[in-house]
Amino acid sequence: MTKIFFVTSLMALSLSLTACGTVEQETFTPIVVDGRTYELRTRTIDGPNGSYQTTSAMVGRIAYLCRIDSPGDCEAAVRRGRDEVEDFR
Repeated sequence: MTKIFFVTSLMALSLSLTACGTVEQETFTPIVVDGRTYELRTRTIDGPNGSYQTTSAMVGRIAYLCRIDSPGDCEAAVRRGRDEVEDFR
């Protein structure tokens, strides 16, 4: 039950961030975690208080927010995402 709430919360957060502004630019960068390649999606968003960036680790079609400037955070987001996907199989 907790995992479903967590995934739902992340999806709601992602939607709310998008609803607060317009995506000006979106880039994808490969990241290798445990020998497998995933993508980091970085978005520049034009919000009501100016532009800001968000980064997400993409696991399948689900985005897991991470801090690209925090060492190991995006790798941890990929692992968290993989664990959640495996739990639903």
